[in-house]
Amino acid sequence: MWQRLAKFVIKNRIALLAALLLSTAVMGYYASKVKLSYEFSRAIPADNPKYLEYVNFKKQFGDDGNLLVAGITTKELFTLKVFAAYSTLQQDLKKIKGTEDILSIPGAVNLVKDSTTEKLDAQRIFPDTLQSQMQLDSAASIFYTLPFYNFRLYNNDKHSYLTAVRINKELLATKERSAVIAAVNAALKKFENNTGIETHVSGLPLIRTMVADQIQKEMKLFLFASLGLSVLILLLFFRSWSTTL
Repeated sequence: MWQRLAKFVIKNRIALLAALLLSTAVMGYYASKVKLSYEFSRAIPADNPKYLEYVNFKKQFGDDGNLLVAGITTKELFTLKVFAAYSTLQQDLKKIKGTEDILSIPGAVNLVKDSTTEKLDAQRIFPDTLQSQMQLDSAASIFYTLPFYNFRLYNNDKHSYLTAVRINKELLATKERSAVIAAVNAALKKFENNTGIETHVSGLPLIRTMVADQIQKEMKLFLFASLGLSVLILLLFFRSWSTTL
């Protein structure tokens, strides 16, 4: 049987080589279309009662899978220099493609009743440009009288402050998410360099992007390592570079 197979291969080597090249080209074309999925697979069946509760919860309340948070701890936030840098950070984050909304102290609002229309009017607490430390202290005193922001945007006991960044969900399902996360980290690094205050970042977009990027790097490493090992094994068997190639 093996002799007949060998004769068939030798006799039809041109056609077989052409078929091999054609199939390799087709597989190479489809391999170039392979994309890395950024969606995490389910760990439990779709009909599991707990999973159904989770789906119903998301339908009613939504989910925060696109929320990234950055925190700082400092006693100097409401000094003119540091607060100006914190406001610049918020503006830099807004300019990043894919960021939909920023929740931070410089953008905090106060609801003031309009005596004419009898409606509540949302007014910025901190103006875009602060002229003096007295103006900043006055705005900060108003901010601290609003209990809604306590333990949401700040913890006064620990002098900790939070910035939340909402990122477009559709973008987070593409490879562009890495560029968005990198731009957010660059903006935070700029704030650190200007103030010397360390920032701490967390959130599902950051964690999932880091994991996906690490998987992608490891897949490339595994691919080239496998190729190198295959070449080495063939070289040990044939003891010839031309035959190995």
